[in-house]
Amino acid sequence: MARNGYFRIKITPGGRFVEIFPPVDGGEPLDVKELQEYLVDRNYPADVVKLKSTIDSAKDEPKIAKLDTDKGFLEGESYQLTVAEDEMSASARFYAGSEGGNTLTKEEILDDLKYRGIVFGIDEETIDSFLNDRDYCKTYVLAKGKEVTQGSDGAIEYLFNTNPDTRPKVNEDGSVDFFNLNIINSCGEGDVLARLIPAIPGQDGTDIFGKFVLPREVYTPSFKAGGAHIELSEDGTELRSAVNGNVSLINDTIFVKDVYEVKDVDTATGNIDYKGDVLVAGNVLGGFSVKATGTVEVKGVVEGAKIEAGEDIIIGRGMNGMGKGELKAGRNIVAKFFENAKITAGGYIRSDAIINSEVSAGTDIEVNGKKGNITGGGAIAGGIIAAKTLGSEMGIETRIEVGSDPSLKAQVISLEGDIAKLNKAIEQINPVLVAYTQRLKRGEKLTEEQLTQMKQMSAKFKALSGALEKENVIYESLNKKLKESSSAEKIAIKVSGVAYPGTVIVIQNATKELHTETQHSRFVREGADVRIKALY
Repeated sequence: MARNGYFRIKITPGGRFVEIFPPVDGGEPLDVKELQEYLVDRNYPADVVKLKSTIDSAKDEPKIAKLDTDKGFLEGESYQLTVAEDEMSASARFYAGSEGGNTLTKEEILDDLKYRGIVFGIDEETIDSFLNDRDYCKTYVLAKGKEVTQGSDGAIEYLFNTNPDTRPKVNEDGSVDFFNLNIINSCGEGDVLARLIPAIPGQDGTDIFGKFVLPREVYTPSFKAGGAHIELSEDGTELRSAVNGNVSLINDTIFVKDVYEVKDVDTATGNIDYKGDVLVAGNVLGGFSVKATGTVEVKGVVEGAKIEAGEDIIIGRGMNGMGKGELKAGRNIVAKFFENAKITAGGYIRSDAIINSEVSAGTDIEVNGKKGNITGGGAIAGGIIAAKTLGSEMGIETRIEVGSDPSLKAQVISLEGDIAKLNKAIEQINPVLVAYTQRLKRGEKLTEEQLTQMKQMSAKFKALSGALEKENVIYESLNKKLKESSSAEKIAIKVSGVAYPGTVIVIQNATKELHTETQHSRFVREGADVRIKALY
């Protein structure tokens, strides 16, 4: 059985000595630092070099090192107790007494632990183990607390696609399928849309001093539902659709909308203004308008009309705006082609051709169908513009621009102002609350009017602090998006075919007008200039 190396003090008429015992059967050798601390703590001389030499020589049998010639007293059996930083355990290292010195009893150890305030998780079996075996210079865990059991946060499981993608499918022949986009999350009456996974609370722990150790608080989410087409189950764990329609997730809120369907937008329907999604099976004729809070999908052609959507706009056969047509979407716009129109998307724009139009996208513009040309007019995007052809052989002026999303930048500036106002309001209230609090701590009595004022200011301080926290979260998120959208690797103009003379390239205010053809190229900004590189 393995035993650690240890020591004991030996008192003789000729002086005081320390006796070193070697480890047995693979036990740990004595640590000279531990011996030094023991001696210094009891006012013995401690020559580290001499002690180390004696320990090293005590390999097979005990060795003795003389400490001094003083007359000493017998040392009793003792131990060094160490309490963990988290106060969840207490460990002891026992030291041998001199021959004839006092030995520890179980009652003495238990009384000492109690004196130190250790009252929970005492392991009497471990104490008995030492007393039966007396293995010195070995660590014994005499007390161990009850570990806290952390709980788990609740969650919401969404049973529909929360990130629909309106990117059209590219066919094998290189054409783009603008007819079968399938971007609406259809749902039927009674369909389960989301389930609540409840939080599991944790269990208290107890440290060795008998104090409770509390688990962290668990988060219990709650459903966020918009509109009147959603029902909550009786047990509160499921959200269900109350109608046949489509479901979407916007800013953590579930919406179910029934789609408004028409054959054509013309004299038979008039202009359409609808809170939900609109599906036009045919065409939208010139002079009419369609406005929807959700997605607008047109299977046919849009002429010189105006369409505004809170989410996406999808046009199966394209748009000839005749100089009057306009599209504006909160998210993305996808169409077969755009001609003589004004197009504005909060997200990206996808098309097979853009001709003599003014198009603007918060993120990217991609024109990579069979034609894949941007000819005439201008295209502006926050990120990347990719096309097969820019401009034309006739030298038609075409302006292509990429850079920071202007809408994001405006939001960030606005939030900075709001945050500054909230901070100023909090700075005005905080000193008054601190003064009231200090007066109460000193035992001063406040008048009823002062107490009322203190409560009102405290409530206002809490509300302002909560608002500031929310504003900061939004600000950090938007600022991150703005920086990401402005990063060099996410801003470029890519041409897989030809960029013709007459094309003006603008990248974050750096401008370059093309005077010669450029093929298979990538335009990027380096320093204050626009550089042309090979398309990788």
